[in-house]
Amino acid sequence: MLYPTHDEFERTGERIVASLGHNGWYADERVMKRLDGPQRGELFWCHVSGRALNPRAPHEAGIWAFEDLSSRRKLKLDLTAREREIAALLINGLTSKLIGKRLTISPRTVDVYRARLMRKVGAVTTPELVNKLLAG
Repeated sequence: MLYPTHDEFERTGERIVASLGHNGWYADERVMKRLDGPQRGELFWCHVSGRALNPRAPHEAGIWAFEDLSSRRKLKLDLTAREREIAALLINGLTSKLIGKRLTISPRTVDVYRARLMRKVGAVTTPELVNKLLAG
C-alpha cells in the first residue's frame, strides 16, 4: 500500500534482499505513496532504513523507519516506475553499471532511462540531472 505500484513493491523487495549486509541492514531513498490525510495517494520522496531481524529470512520480520523528504525534495515530475527507481539510484551516486547490476538490467538500458530523465528535466549532464531531481 505504501508503494506507487505493486510491481515496484516486488522489485524493491528483491533489490533489498539482494543488498542486505551480513547484519541485515539496508537504507535507500525512494518514491512512496501517502496512505491517508488530505494528500492521500500523493507520491513523495522518502528515506527508508532498517533491518531484517533474521538476515537469513529477510521477509520474516523487520524494523523499518520512513522519513518524509518532501520538505527538502519535491516530486513534481510524472515519472514511470522504472524512471523513479533509476532516479533514486542516480541520486545515491550509482553508475550505470552499478544501477544495472542492482536492477538486473543492462547498463545500456540504464543509459536510455537516464537520457529520458534528462529530456524530461531539461538537463545536459548527469550532475545537472541529479541536481534537478533533488530540487524537484
